Amino acid sequence: MSELRAGSFDRTGARGWNAIKDRVVEIERECFGAGAFSADELRRAFSAPRALAALLFDGDVLVGYTYAEQRERDTYYISNTAIAKSHQGRGLVGLLMERFFADARAAGGRFIERDAAIANGYADTLMRVHAADVVETYDHPSPYGPQRFIRMRLP
Repeated sequence: MSELRAGSFDRTGARGWNAIKDRVVEIERECFGAGAFSADELRRAFSAPRALAALLFDGDVLVGYTYAEQRERDTYYISNTAIAKSHQGRGLVGLLMERFFADARAAGGRFIERDAAIANGYADTLMRVHAADVVETYDHPSPYGPQRFIRMRLP
């Protein structure tokens, strides 16, 4: 059995964009179909100077990622989180987010913001798991279906 582990994305290291781009694009398309971000949009998001990203590996195979942009000095907005379908339903988002939260805290972050899908239950799960940290929330329509905006203190 392979080792599941989360790591920080390093724009300049061995796991820089060129090393992960094909697998990121593959996971993105697998998870989001026609609504997937393009390879160029993903490159810009991962490589932005004020961005943070965390990666999830099963052995040496990339199986998930999340990334965020710095909106304010102490706030990161999570734009996207994806786990390969082969690894969904195993609670791995938590492992990935632990790494991301640690990176955000190390970068001076105090708050996380994101929009989460309501229809698939993800928004409700985030609200339940992070209830003590949520400081603002509201539901709104989006091109991706009904979403819930969530602002929370970094756990």
